[in-house]
Amino acid sequence: MEKGRIRTHVFIIAIPLIVANSSWLNANWGAGGYVTGQSFPTIVSLYFNAIFALTVLIGVNYCLRQFSVRLAFSNVELLALYIMLVVASAVSGHDTLQILWPMVTYPIWFSTPENEWAIFHPYIPDWLTIKDKSSLTSFYQGESSLHIAEHLALWFPPILWWSVFFIILTLAMLFIVVLIRAQWIRHEKLSYPIIRMPTAMTAEEGRFFKNRLMWVGFCIAGVINLVNGLHFLFPRIPSLGGSWYDIGTLFDMKPFSAIGSTPIAVFPFTVGLSFFIPIDLSFSIWFFYLFRKLTRIVGDALGLTRIPEFPFTEDQSTGAWVGLALVVAWTSRKYFLEQLKTASRTGKPHGDEPISARTALIGLLLAGIFLIGFCWIANVSLLPILAYFFLFFALGFAITRVRAEAGPPSHHVFTQPTTILTTFFGPRWVGTSGLTLFSFFRGFNRSYRNHPMPSLLEGFAIAAQRSMKSSTLLWAIVLAVIVGTLSSAWSYYAQAYTFGGALYGEQNQCRWYYDELAQWVSNPSPPDAKGIAAALTGGGFTALLMALRYRFFWWPFHPAGYALSLGEWNMNWYWFSIFVGWGLKLIVLKFRGIQTHRQALPFFMGLILGEFIMGAAWTLFGISIQQPMYRFMP
Repeated sequence: MEKGRIRTHVFIIAIPLIVANSSWLNANWGAGGYVTGQSFPTIVSLYFNAIFALTVLIGVNYCLRQFSVRLAFSNVELLALYIMLVVASAVSGHDTLQILWPMVTYPIWFSTPENEWAIFHPYIPDWLTIKDKSSLTSFYQGESSLHIAEHLALWFPPILWWSVFFIILTLAMLFIVVLIRAQWIRHEKLSYPIIRMPTAMTAEEGRFFKNRLMWVGFCIAGVINLVNGLHFLFPRIPSLGGSWYDIGTLFDMKPFSAIGSTPIAVFPFTVGLSFFIPIDLSFSIWFFYLFRKLTRIVGDALGLTRIPEFPFTEDQSTGAWVGLALVVAWTSRKYFLEQLKTASRTGKPHGDEPISARTALIGLLLAGIFLIGFCWIANVSLLPILAYFFLFFALGFAITRVRAEAGPPSHHVFTQPTTILTTFFGPRWVGTSGLTLFSFFRGFNRSYRNHPMPSLLEGFAIAAQRSMKSSTLLWAIVLAVIVGTLSSAWSYYAQAYTFGGALYGEQNQCRWYYDELAQWVSNPSPPDAKGIAAALTGGGFTALLMALRYRFFWWPFHPAGYALSLGEWNMNWYWFSIFVGWGLKLIVLKFRGIQTHRQALPFFMGLILGEFIMGAAWTLFGISIQQPMYRFMP
């Protein structure tokens, strides 16, 4: 078989795998509603559902090879299936469509005189929701079926419009990735730590699975999760860790009590992933996290905590991430200009490009026209539309760069385009129609932990390492986006009709967003001067860190570490594991050298694989019996 070739049957097999994967991601249901809590693989950068699926595929493929080499997958084809599952997971994961689908009719069904949501109902386009509350009864109460002609006809218009919108939005991200891939993969040769696991697992001759050190790490993490899962079921069995301790509870006197919740926990997979992170970045992440805690203490001592929102973490995050996007765009400006020149000269792909720069630019232009038209038809003014999508893609651009360069275990980004616009210009500038539509958009950009753009670029980085045809991979990704979007809608609505949409676990997030929208509409506030100052401070500090990094090669602080440290949820849980991974890597490099570091890599990969495989097993067991089960992630 030709090297790098992906046969047609791989695409066919990917479709049912993606559908099954969507069902897994949406499996939050049970007899009592949202009780299993098992569908959160995408809140970390390396999706454990995709690694679990790849492991199973490798095992099945090994058996196939014993009977027929021709029927078995090549390692490139296994990676292609993995990439498609990752992209489909990013599309239908916890911070994207898994949030959007519940939001579609939520403000209609749960509207009450008390929450005043009816104030923005006239601004919701009829084609994006279902405004007849009586027709939603069986959906929210359950014990029914989606697969009834009446129900299918009811949901067809909003699902169709939202699916088309999200597919086009993701394809716009794909065109951007195509334009930057050569610079970030071939020229700058970024490290892409997140792809280390799948590429190692599919190495020739199964070298990864023959490494004894890997199995040592696997057994350590696997046994910990096995025993902890048994402890969850049978409390008499002692736990082997996995619990956490909040050191914030030790400080009950001012100003030290301002430190807030500061959990200490060690997650083997996070320690393993941290071993792949460049040491200056892992140091910066935990340093700036503790620095942020120190800021709270000092601020309380100075009386600054009396100011609402101090220390303005969300606004700092806005400045940091937008600042990163602008800095990266500025440093890559020559390459972008060269791409424009290339597009003006020829319409043919150059080298290993999946499509030509001209085709990518035309595709991006057409996608942009559709996205703007979508919002325009929903009565949103042009300037807020342009500002919103500029911020959305800028944030995605920055997150993609950080993932490619650093590969953090997770990236919880506070900032949202809507909140940035209301902070800088006020709700009135956005307009009621814009605020309403953009509140729905928060269903696919809540915290950016599974933003699709980084996964798209990492797929092409895998292709470059394994000589996979990038043009074929492009169509594989398009297939994954389409099937992932549609299967996500089917799996969510089918389960909702069975168990009841009112019991779904993301109700808090939906309520927060629509409560905020009602507040914006009924009592619009002026631009937030304090928030603007904090955002500009965050952006300026990011630019300063980047300038010092370019000026002094010894400078230890990475601007991405500052941006990542502002993620309240992920850093609270993972900072100490990142600290442990950083410390182990520093010790190995300082006292044993780079050779020992390379030899130790399989052990840390084993930690990741052991926790992921055993954790996925407990997850699937909990889903199968529709009961709460041990989770290795918080």
